Amino acid sequence: MSLPPLDLQSEMLDVITKHIGATISIYDRSLKFRYVSESFARWFGVAPEQMIGRSLEEMYGSSVFAGYKAYIDRALAGETLTYDRLLRSPAGEETWRTVSLVPWRNAAGEVIGVVNSALSVHELKTTTEALRVANQRLQSHMDNSPLAVLEFDANLNLSHWSPRAETMFGWSADEALKTSVVSLLGNPIDDSQIRVAFRLLQTGDTVSNRVEAIHQRKDGSTIHCEWFNSALTDRAGKVTSIMSLVQDVSARVQAAEQLRYIAEHDSLTGLPNRSVLHSHVDRALRRARRTMELVALLFIDLDGFKAVNDTYGHGAGDEVLREVARRLKGCVRATDTVARLGGDEFVVLLEGDVSPETPALVGARILKSINLPFHFTAGFGGAGILREGQAQLGASIGVAMHPPLESHVDSLFKRADAAMYAAKRSGKGRVCIADLD
Repeated sequence: MSLPPLDLQSEMLDVITKHIGATISIYDRSLKFRYVSESFARWFGVAPEQMIGRSLEEMYGSSVFAGYKAYIDRALAGETLTYDRLLRSPAGEETWRTVSLVPWRNAAGEVIGVVNSALSVHELKTTTEALRVANQRLQSHMDNSPLAVLEFDANLNLSHWSPRAETMFGWSADEALKTSVVSLLGNPIDDSQIRVAFRLLQTGDTVSNRVEAIHQRKDGSTIHCEWFNSALTDRAGKVTSIMSLVQDVSARVQAAEQLRYIAEHDSLTGLPNRSVLHSHVDRALRRARRTMELVALLFIDLDGFKAVNDTYGHGAGDEVLREVARRLKGCVRATDTVARLGGDEFVVLLEGDVSPETPALVGARILKSINLPFHFTAGFGGAGILREGQAQLGASIGVAMHPPLESHVDSLFKRADAAMYAAKRSGKGRVCIADLD
């Protein structure tokens, strides 16, 4: 059966199709080729004239043809459409192409076939797919990272809130993306560090920074966080987005605080130790030089404590020392400092609103408290037998006050220590105040 002549100037069409970098084919409603470009025929490894009159199903094969017949039906129905498709040539070569189907109409506007053009986008598609896979992999890493991943635009509007961020702070992505991160994670103590860190990124003063802050979670609890922030800029150097990796360092902070507490406090009584007391006295004296306030140091040495250890053992002695610490704290204000130097020696620092009579009054209060009986549990006979015990103790107290004494930590300590020994020599159970002589 001979086909009617194609209503196009074929020679001119050949010239055009050789220069547009696309494969061209035209087929009628019976899906038989009426025109094919050389590049299209080359795809099948034949000459163009060998394809004229043959059907699409014959050239492509039934299984391949079935895969895109639905597109052809839409084109025959009058729709112009474009889609990407991975095509395999008869030689087995695969390539990505953008396929365009345009209805072929006669003079009356009736669809009498389809004009098919395909442009190779293999490199673009391969690159795009590689980027998609890379982005998917990066997204997976971000979503499964032990760090919370937050992303903002240049105005600090939150654009990404990872699953770890939800777990860490308590707010879902829907809740977080509706508000400002600064207001969402507002520091109940001081959020200025976070604000400064972001402002430095926004202004371009730095491209990355690190900051630690305390935040309030959705349930009201607090969390210590370390932020690693970086800014992304365009070619002009303008900030386009900011990414933050946030780590929960609460456990680390708590461990550091515990270590610091151990280093600064007596393990038996929990009172500040000598080094902390020394810094407190130094701070109080420096302030007193400016304000002319009085600072008083009370050295306290227990009378009769050695007998408790010798008679009832060190376990009983430890109980007594803990009770002494509790009683001493009950004799002073919360703003004063009670410390243990070691053994049965304690020190009280009085600062702020101290009068010349205050040390003697506090000393008398301490003596009265220490004179009350101490009850404890003691072990006897080395057989794990526990019995209740009681001891009566006293104390000798030496006081050094600035002014009139010199405002140096070591000298004030020595003066108070000497006054305490003077109290012991005077008969114990009393307060002795050091003077200029």
